Amino acid sequence: MNQPLRQVPALAPELPGQPAPRGNAPVPLLRRWDWRTLLMSLGVLAVWLFARPWNGLWHDGRLYAVQALHRLHPAQFDRDLFFLFGSQDTFTLFSPLYASCIEALGLEAAARLLHVLGSLLWLSSAGFLLVAFRRGVWPWLCLACLLLLPSDYDPVRALGLAEPFLTPRIFGEAFGMLAIGCLLRGWRRLAAAALVLGFLIHPLMLAVVALFALCFHAGELSRSPLLLAIPAAAAAAVAAALLGVAPFDRLFQGMDPEWYAQVVQLTPIVGWDSWHFDEMASRTTVSFCLVLLAGCLSSGWRARFYWSVAVAGAAGLLASWLGSGLFHNLLLLQLQPWRALWLVQLAAWIALPWLAAAFWWRGRVFRVLLLALGVAVLTRDTYGGLLAMVAALGLGWQGRCATPLELPVRQYGLLLLAVALLALGWLAQADRLAVPSARVMHWNYADPDSTASLRNWGLLRLGGAALLGSVLLSSIWCLARLRHCAGWLAAAVLACAALAAAQGWSGSYQAQQATMSPAAMHDVQAGFAPLIPPQATVYWHGDVARSWFLLRRAGYASRPQVFGMVFNRGTAIEGRRRLDRLQQLGSPDALYGLPKAELMELTQRLPEPGAAGLAYVCADPALDFVVLQQHLAAGLVAQAWDPVFKTGYYLYDCSRLRGSTLKEVRNAEKTTG
Repeated sequence: MNQPLRQVPALAPELPGQPAPRGNAPVPLLRRWDWRTLLMSLGVLAVWLFARPWNGLWHDGRLYAVQALHRLHPAQFDRDLFFLFGSQDTFTLFSPLYASCIEALGLEAAARLLHVLGSLLWLSSAGFLLVAFRRGVWPWLCLACLLLLPSDYDPVRALGLAEPFLTPRIFGEAFGMLAIGCLLRGWRRLAAAALVLGFLIHPLMLAVVALFALCFHAGELSRSPLLLAIPAAAAAAVAAALLGVAPFDRLFQGMDPEWYAQVVQLTPIVGWDSWHFDEMASRTTVSFCLVLLAGCLSSGWRARFYWSVAVAGAAGLLASWLGSGLFHNLLLLQLQPWRALWLVQLAAWIALPWLAAAFWWRGRVFRVLLLALGVAVLTRDTYGGLLAMVAALGLGWQGRCATPLELPVRQYGLLLLAVALLALGWLAQADRLAVPSARVMHWNYADPDSTASLRNWGLLRLGGAALLGSVLLSSIWCLARLRHCAGWLAAAVLACAALAAAQGWSGSYQAQQATMSPAAMHDVQAGFAPLIPPQATVYWHGDVARSWFLLRRAGYASRPQVFGMVFNRGTAIEGRRRLDRLQQLGSPDALYGLPKAELMELTQRLPEPGAAGLAYVCADPALDFVVLQQHLAAGLVAQAWDPVFKTGYYLYDCSRLRGSTLKEVRNAEKTTG
């Protein structure tokens, strides 16, 4: 039962100079490493360091870190808005594991160590999956595409493959790829083990892999006990819902209008009604076109792989529309089935280099269409979806023709010119990102003081880095194939130079992201923490991470703290109330989720933090202390100075403000009322 299925030959030609796998089964693993594999691994490591520089406790990494701290110090974080009504980490083993590492190593070291382990597991699992398709240079080029092409897949461009901050998603993706690689090789027991491990770490990310496995083996279900397992699982879910077993007890529940309105406004990634067609349709279309095209132009298990991915991804989008857009079903809103798109994005970047290698040498028509498909990938945020559909239809038609069209030289040149003109949209998009105030949805930011660096980085972020990475890995591969000392030495020098440059870039990037010096952190901890009781609630203006990780205290309200509102109605209602109060203090958190036109106007009208605003927010009994960068007389109990960033930090005790500035509180309340 563990033998690979019999396959038929692929329709598309194989890579030049590479033999087809025996019996068209998945390629067997390498029995041993050689020097060329080691040099290519160094090249991939350089690409990884460049594309995924460690971001520290940032983005969603903050939420998982504070969940681990909450397990270690529940009394200190119980009053935090994120935990006040319960959190969503009860269905994963990641937080307990993270907490154990923090207890043994400390927060920063534990986060870095777990991310390194997750990164190694991700790269190993990706290589394990890619080698099943083809050996040679192709898996390495695929890895470059996976790491260097834009990989955001969610409706608001907040999530991507192999994120450079610690969340369980990197482990979920790794175990998902490992399970799929085992399935392709017929190793079903190992695939099941990887699937179970992935579910224990991040069940939302692994649900699509389970659906993929069912689709991949759909033809065998009629002869397998799995045919009975599917209705049995459905019946068990319904029974658990009727018995009130979490989380299935939410299967027949709907989200009430007030709760849903807050979710749509403050966490638009969750609700179908908050998605903008013009922002996600093109990117999603490009990914599906690549996957479907590869499915049409391949056969056997390769075709089943791509078709299964497409079906699983489409099912995720359909479930999202039904659950959040049509019925507002509580369970489907919380399961977020749109997360299936991570697998579609992964398969799309696997399909792209395969299509290029398989069809580039088949004639001028194929080259024009492949170049158009490449431009579609580069312009995926604008008109790339439409271009991808046209190019995919042309490639699908020509790829299955016995006698493909032949283009005269003149027409070939005109079509190449047309493709080059379409590529100008890529340059225009990078130019639009060359504005310091632009919201660049990516984890690698350029120097905000340099418009030129923003433009250049935009070109790299939007796909240019993939071209450079492919050239680097191809050069190392070709030099290492020369089989003499000069070639090996040149390949080693190139790989080591790339690794050193990537390491230097990674260090400079982390230095650019720093906003507080170590000396200031020490002074804040020494001066502020002893004055704040362990169970107090703190609002650190504009940066809840300082409240969590520097002071180790519960946060009052911020954008990250409301991200879990889809799991708890109380978080949605109370979070909205607290964020509205912060508007008087000039906090940008208060404007989160507003329409862009309204957001621009209100941002300009936000007041500077002052005595009246501070008194107003301190009138809330849920808030105990406030940290601002403005020096105000009333309520000040401690201060610290950052000599590197020339910034002051001032701690205010809300209990003093409540008694001494009642008149200002009332005036502020009249102003907001």
